[in-house]
Amino acid sequence: MDVDAIVVGSGFGGLTAASLLTQLAGKRVLVLEKHFRLGGFNHAFQRKGYHWDVGLHYVGEMHPGGQMRAIMDLVTGGGVEWAAMPHEFEVFHYPELTVTVPADAAAYADLLIGHFPRQDKAIRRYFADVQRVAAWCAREVVSWNLPRPIGAGLAAAGRRTRGIALMTTADYLAATIDDPVLRAVLASQWGDYGVEPARSAFAIHALIVQHYLRGGWYPVGGSDAMTDAIVGVITAGGGEARVYSTVEEILVERGRAVGVRVARKRGRDSAVEEIRAPLVISDAGARATFNRLLRMPMPQSAALRRVPSGHACVTAYLGLREDPRRLGFQGENHWMFGDLEHDPVADGAAALAGRARSGYLSFPSLKDPAATRHTAEVIAPVPVAAFDGWRGTDWQKRGGDYAALKERIGRGLIDLVERHRPGFAATVDHLEVSTPLTVDSFAGYPSGGFADLATTPERLRRRMFPVDVLPGLKLTGADTMALGIVGAMMGGVMTAGSAMGPLGIPRIITRASRPAPRAPR
Repeated sequence: MDVDAIVVGSGFGGLTAASLLTQLAGKRVLVLEKHFRLGGFNHAFQRKGYHWDVGLHYVGEMHPGGQMRAIMDLVTGGGVEWAAMPHEFEVFHYPELTVTVPADAAAYADLLIGHFPRQDKAIRRYFADVQRVAAWCAREVVSWNLPRPIGAGLAAAGRRTRGIALMTTADYLAATIDDPVLRAVLASQWGDYGVEPARSAFAIHALIVQHYLRGGWYPVGGSDAMTDAIVGVITAGGGEARVYSTVEEILVERGRAVGVRVARKRGRDSAVEEIRAPLVISDAGARATFNRLLRMPMPQSAALRRVPSGHACVTAYLGLREDPRRLGFQGENHWMFGDLEHDPVADGAAALAGRARSGYLSFPSLKDPAATRHTAEVIAPVPVAAFDGWRGTDWQKRGGDYAALKERIGRGLIDLVERHRPGFAATVDHLEVSTPLTVDSFAGYPSGGFADLATTPERLRRRMFPVDVLPGLKLTGADTMALGIVGAMMGGVMTAGSAMGPLGIPRIITRASRPAPRAPR
């Protein structure tokens, strides 16, 4: 196949870049995925008629008329419908207090002031800081990927905000909020970016909080609807998305990427071939790109050693025999905490012992109008080292001890929900648990979490990582922007824009402002 660009990995960032290059640059793009399903973290699976999305839990800023919604509609060719979550879309549970979050920034601030009247000024300052720091974070990362004079000017515009943005979330909250309960409540969504307040940059915290100030949305049909729509755009433009295609090496000649060496599996047979293209885009993650796919010394490899990973996690996928609305759930998310500390080490030890004390509860079936059976997911942090004894074993072939550990963890997560909502355990019909090894098997993240690169102050300070790697080679996805569907999408926007030239990113934004055609399905 004669192609103009190769995308390594089919995560949302890679698919976004492929879609935009297809539509706006007229390129034929080949997407190569090593697994049997496209989508990366944005893929789905089924058991016994139950359906779960792996990395998709909810998406912010999908309100009609918003810029992120416009870009999403462009990327998907207008082929995805979005369903709004309930107005009260998040609930934070603490022993001292339960806070129900509305899909309105002003109402949320007023609600918090009602709970903490003595913190009135601090709360209003917090929301103002979230808005300006979130804007700084977006401008800062974009500036890394613009021509030097333009990028330097954009970065300079946010110089006054930089100091606050590069504090840790915990340090910012300690400096501005007197009440320890309020500090804990404001940090509740740290699981959305995978790094606890003591390590995360306030910039990423602000970006995520701002992302959800208008509430949450869910794609009708789940993550498969998103992947199918984008693949339809790519194939309509003469491109292709292949599964069972493992890229073993990015080929470099005379300092320029010229293609890939890929092992393709066909039934019981496999073959290795070289595919060449003038542009290679890696959505395999920064660590895999620099430490495995490039067979040459790269300065980024040394830089990566200074970037920690986000926390590993386990997920209990639950099939429910009855409608959870009978217990009072309406499709909102529940963040359950055993104390105010946000300590993933202690919480992870409790989860391993089957006595989970903190976790995130989500109901995909209540968010998706197309769902046919009721499901839930419960996520909790765990120490990745607890699973090292099974490293190197194959998925679904890890033995009885591993299965027993997963069962203990899963039952503990069900019990956690039961303590908050008695009667829940009796509704569970099916339990399946994924571990950090599952994440490594499917996403290539040995760290075992949704965030392979933690967004720490140090990472932002050292500007890690822009999309340009070598002539002919670019990074994309969450490692170039931020965790999550929209974070990965904006990584894809920056990559495609960079490939299209100095005005590529503005061109994408301008094109998104016009209605997108419906995608072929």
